[in-house]
Amino acid sequence: MRGAPWAGPSPQLVLGMADQTIPLSIYLFRPDRVTAFEKALHVSVNALPLTPPLDGYALNLQASARVPAWVPVIQSVLQNASGFSLIGQSPAAMLIIRRAGKTFVLPFGHAWAKLDDDWLEPDFGRRVALNLIPPDKLVEIHVEQVFAKWHIARERAPRASSVEEFGVQFDRDLVASVEGEPSESSFGSKLRGGTSLRVDLPFSELPDILDKSVPLFQSDDYKKNWPEIDNINVVTDELLIAKLEAQFDIELKAGSAQKKLVMFAPTYRREEAWAVDSYVFGRMSKAPATTPYLLVQSWINYLQKEKLEPSVAAARTSWIHLMDGAKESLSRCTAFQCFGYELPLASKQYILSSGIWYEVAINFLNKINKAASNIPAPRTVLPPWNQVESEGEYNLRCGKAKGFLGFDAKNIMYGGGQSKFEFCDVLHMASQTLFFAKIATKSSGMSHLVEQVRRTTELLFTADGEYRRELVEVFKKYHKGVDTAWLKTRPRHGDWNICLVSLGKSPAGLPFFARCSLVKLYNDLREGGHEVSFLKV
Repeated sequence: MRGAPWAGPSPQLVLGMADQTIPLSIYLFRPDRVTAFEKALHVSVNALPLTPPLDGYALNLQASARVPAWVPVIQSVLQNASGFSLIGQSPAAMLIIRRAGKTFVLPFGHAWAKLDDDWLEPDFGRRVALNLIPPDKLVEIHVEQVFAKWHIARERAPRASSVEEFGVQFDRDLVASVEGEPSESSFGSKLRGGTSLRVDLPFSELPDILDKSVPLFQSDDYKKNWPEIDNINVVTDELLIAKLEAQFDIELKAGSAQKKLVMFAPTYRREEAWAVDSYVFGRMSKAPATTPYLLVQSWINYLQKEKLEPSVAAARTSWIHLMDGAKESLSRCTAFQCFGYELPLASKQYILSSGIWYEVAINFLNKINKAASNIPAPRTVLPPWNQVESEGEYNLRCGKAKGFLGFDAKNIMYGGGQSKFEFCDVLHMASQTLFFAKIATKSSGMSHLVEQVRRTTELLFTADGEYRRELVEVFKKYHKGVDTAWLKTRPRHGDWNICLVSLGKSPAGLPFFARCSLVKLYNDLREGGHEVSFLKV
């Protein structure tokens, strides 16, 4: 099946290839994973060789015919149900093309669902796109907000715009894919890059695009235009990956990892996406038990059912089926590919996301650590935490201490409807300090604290006095006799100290992205003229 290497334009190639313009998704295989792909898809039996001088083959992945799940629904309201019958198929195919020492795969139809993420270069399309798209020609950016419960966000502009107009924050976000107008016209008027490179061009121009994409993938020139986008980089060193997974395995077996672990469907880097409705852990049956969410506890329950212990090996062999609304399996992945996890190792910081390990750039790591450690302590401190109390129990105890007032879970009804806001957790009137406390075992815990602080500072210091009037009512209900005259006028920025309280962890002990969110909040509030502090109890 292997032909001679491509040596330049060929009249036969130009004449032989269709000139039809179609959208193409181009993936690049990792060099050491091609054999695994060919074995899994039985290439030796099913391959159809390409016409020379193209080197490669096609795979026909025609699906078996089946009755769509919605047909019985329509039949149920027909007078003559037998007169309505449909059988559907999902045609699919792949082109595998070898060029410039690389192996590319182009899926058509639903063939992309057959590609294992482990076979592919995870950053291929993204690096090519970043090298081609200027920062002021961005149309869409797709990010994973790691510290905020690994939230997925996609922002799209109606026209090519500057990256500053998007909500991406490079100190917290993994940039999964970008779309924009390329600086080189041969790639078309618009392209997108994530794991795959998505172009819309005449098919006859494909060989030229493949050849140009290799040096673009290998180039770091994009860092000149996108200096902050690689604060977090893919780990490619297999020895380092082995060390990371060995440490992760230790933490899984000890039970400590489960407190920090999150799960989500690993689809964010794909141009194509599944509309996942539910999930099935383990083997598929005729009537499988589905769950609407991916939860760590669901994986633990599955392991217990199978009499297995949590480990990396178990995660790599725990299959999860992604189901559509009709309870049909769209695809499957392993539990390991669904993990989100932060792991420090040898004074560096790593992140596992969608089965891929990332390393935080050392300069960025040092910058965040220094900024977090320099946040000042408040003039007034809270009683020490006993390492046993919950947040609620600790806040209740602090609120009863002399000079302090408790506001935890004492909601302010504001903004119409059922909108509820907490003022703070604990208030110290004499020093004019607002305390906000959290046990931050995950970065997502710090994100809740950050959002609470932002809401309070926005509402308390706004020119509109409605929030402060509602706050007076809360004082009257829970702290009768306390002077609230200061709430009659708008407080000046800097009058009150905004103190973030971490139960049991110093800034250095917080999860990395919790430190990122802490530093950003501190900088934002300080720029707004507020006095901000941090306290470990």
